[in-house]
Amino acid sequence: MTETKNGGIKLEWICRLLMTIDIGVILSGYFSWFQTKRQLVSPLIPRTTVFEIFSDVSDRDFKISMASALIFLVGLWLYSFKKKIPAVIAFSSTIAFLFLYKFLH
Repeated sequence: MTETKNGGIKLEWICRLLMTIDIGVILSGYFSWFQTKRQLVSPLIPRTTVFEIFSDVSDRDFKISMASALIFLVGLWLYSFKKKIPAVIAFSSTIAFLFLYKFLH
């Protein structure tokens, strides 16, 4: 009986750790988007150049964050219904999605 209880506690902490990392993944895209937007405000830089830089760099990171947020939401729903193993898979897939997208593009 104690093995099951200890396993449940470990799984609980794994979920909490992965949720914290996922929040960082999601926020990184938002921070990148706002940082790029604030840095490119200059009368010396043409609007077309600003738009190209913004769409190349920030837009991609923002899209990654939005997709990660959706996967994270699925994990939260699973976690709230006490489906911890599928929740761990969803939380891990958020991180895996970020790394795959960053390395493939």
